Amino acid sequence: MSFLNPILLAGLAAVSVPIVIHLLNRRKFQKVVWAAMRFVRLSVEKNRRRLQFEDLILLALRCLLLALLALALARPVSSRLAKTLFGAQVTAILILDNSYSMGMSDGTSTRFERAKKAAAQSLESMPAGSSVALLLASDVVRAAIPEPTFDLSLARRMIREAPLVDRGTDLAPAIQQAIDTLQRRLVLRGEIYVFTDGQAQGWRQLAQIQRKLEQVREKIRAHVLFVGNNEEANVAVSDLALGSGLVPLRQPVRFRARVTNFGREEARDLRVVLNVDSEPPCDEFSIEVLPPGASREVTFFARFRTEGPHAVTARVNEDRLPADDRRTLVARALRDTRVLLIDGEPGAEPRDSETFFLRHALRPVPESEAPGYFIKPFVISAAEAGGARFGEYDAVILANVAELPEACVRSLEDYLAQGGGVIVFLGGRVNPAFYNEVLARKWNLLPATLGAAYGQADQEEKFFALQDRNLDHPVVSLWNDPGSGTLASARFYRAFELVPAAAGAPSTHDTSAASDRPARPAPGEPRVIARFADGKPALMERDYGLGRLAVFASTADTAWNDLPVRLSFVPLMHRLLGAVAQREDEALNVRVGERFARRAPPDWLGREVTAAPPSSAGGASPESRRVEMRDGWPAVQYDRTDWGGLYQLDVRGIDPPAVLRFAAQPDSAESQLEELPEEQRRLLSGTVRLSQWSPQFTWKAQVERERQGAEFWLPLLVAALATAVMEMGLAQWFSRSR
Repeated sequence: MSFLNPILLAGLAAVSVPIVIHLLNRRKFQKVVWAAMRFVRLSVEKNRRRLQFEDLILLALRCLLLALLALALARPVSSRLAKTLFGAQVTAILILDNSYSMGMSDGTSTRFERAKKAAAQSLESMPAGSSVALLLASDVVRAAIPEPTFDLSLARRMIREAPLVDRGTDLAPAIQQAIDTLQRRLVLRGEIYVFTDGQAQGWRQLAQIQRKLEQVREKIRAHVLFVGNNEEANVAVSDLALGSGLVPLRQPVRFRARVTNFGREEARDLRVVLNVDSEPPCDEFSIEVLPPGASREVTFFARFRTEGPHAVTARVNEDRLPADDRRTLVARALRDTRVLLIDGEPGAEPRDSETFFLRHALRPVPESEAPGYFIKPFVISAAEAGGARFGEYDAVILANVAELPEACVRSLEDYLAQGGGVIVFLGGRVNPAFYNEVLARKWNLLPATLGAAYGQADQEEKFFALQDRNLDHPVVSLWNDPGSGTLASARFYRAFELVPAAAGAPSTHDTSAASDRPARPAPGEPRVIARFADGKPALMERDYGLGRLAVFASTADTAWNDLPVRLSFVPLMHRLLGAVAQREDEALNVRVGERFARRAPPDWLGREVTAAPPSSAGGASPESRRVEMRDGWPAVQYDRTDWGGLYQLDVRGIDPPAVLRFAAQPDSAESQLEELPEEQRRLLSGTVRLSQWSPQFTWKAQVERERQGAEFWLPLLVAALATAVMEMGLAQWFSRSR
């Protein structure tokens, strides 16, 4: 059965144009009698048959040329003739959704298993000579077979071996890549097959997808198969975070886990447990009822018996989507935390010292227990800071220090770049010009410049307080819970205005004298940790290299505020100390899909690193990497973080071999199982062919109703070009002198 465009087929009437011109030219002649006519008549009579035959050949070629052009524009398709003469080959791009929602099971098989089965079936429905590419789509596109191949056995194997990952979903980039691939190739018939669970999360760019497919609808046909089923229940551990500032050895450490009911029905009798490494649960909590769409934050405590990184895992009752039933983070336990306090105003009496309250807040135990406490504060005066070796301390605190020598500033910058933590408390002795011109603009260390100081410290009637709501930063988020007390009870009488610095602004100090050192890092973006009630920043931070610096707008003693005598001062200082002292440890926890990078000792450079993915990776093989330079420092890097859980990196070639551990956490948005609404499905069906998986589903019945055969406009166009060349060549040959 053949199909032709009837409108464009009318162009066949143009075949008559050369014939009409030929007939008209035959009548356009004039009789002229002259003496030599008989010689001309003899010559014409001699060549008449040859000339007539040549004219008829040229006329036939010109008619054929117009006929071929008209047929090519009409784009004829024939299921029988096309298969016989040109074949009915298909160039197809298979898009297989391998995000973690595809791991949802119905008790018999997972959505991903059904999608792979359907993808393999689609290969069986393709005519001989077809070619196929395979894209794996999550929130990134991985090309298992980047360009269409005629080796369908390879395609079957790649479908069978396709991994399910713990990433989110966004189908738009994969569909765009499929369109681009087909448009780069001169194909007779292009088809796109999308195998997904119909989760609304993956179609959030639906309008863009529809627009792109509509633009190529005449050349590329798209099929979408939904393999999902309406799942009513899914409870997940949607977040797990360190609730304490520091991770001391053999001390109780607080963790916060958030459990969310993503289902449509309430969940009952949920048991949430916390494990450290492979040990039995160290803490647990029961949730009697969790309504649909609701979240519950659970607090756990754990103790670490050994130094170094530990895997902490929160688990909830296993359901049909196991990927989000657990969440892991890595916490590095420290035996001691050494803190250097630089006192800018020692005072005549110990209580008058600028660091008096800091020492007691950092070590809030009786003097008899102080030697065994994990935080070790050491106090020096500002005059002694020039000779201090900052690298021996986990954190450095400047308390109302007027200014520092240039050499000391350079040492402090080195200390920050290599992973140190610095906290700055302001006060009446500080020199704002030094802080602004040297620390902020020249060295670009501070997250803010100092504006004018406001308020009066010598009275108690007028004061201002800290903000007590919308506390988003991890340092102060504890006080979102009313049961933890409040920061707003502290009274502030005087403070400096903190003016946030520009993100990534280059420093102005001269590094020519230090050309043998690594390039200085670009500072990070300034962030507000806490604000005053009027919205002005009270506490800000900024990353610098591997370190972090925080600046407080007021004093560490009671000269400008009474925060040091409030109950919240001790947990605030511990959490702030943890944020700056263990900033480098934040790299031990990444989001699924993010690159892990950690600074390494110089003797690790060039060493082989073997990376073992989590057990949830479905048998993924370990991979090898090399320790390479990154930002001027040797670094261990690993970017194949497609699964949530614990990763272990073994560094070989050193004695003894080193082991690094880090964890990846998936995006909890993928746990939202709401399917594409019926209204949006109807809109999508106007552009693509939608199908729903069932045990009886077959692609053959779906696609053969649409495949009318292969278009053969391209061979017709090639034939027209050949005819035109032949006509020009013969016309030149026939017109030569004889």
